[in-house]
Amino acid sequence: MYTIEFQTSVEDRCITIPQEYREKVKGKVRVILLAQGKADQFDIIDYLMANPLSVEDFRPLSREESHERP
Repeated sequence: MYTIEFQTSVEDRCITIPQEYREKVKGKVRVILLAQGKADQFDIIDYLMANPLSVEDFRPLSREESHERP
């Protein structure tokens, strides 16, 4: 695997690969996006409070157990 870095714009939800790289980019690729600007805020705590996970046989730790040192 090798790395190609370029800047482009997203148009109609598509990313255009510059002409000089098109022959090199074939088959499967891994894409990592580093978007400029402020990302939408996603608060995992708010999400989990609204959609709690259900775990079978769950038992919260007692105060003593949570402060226990190994």
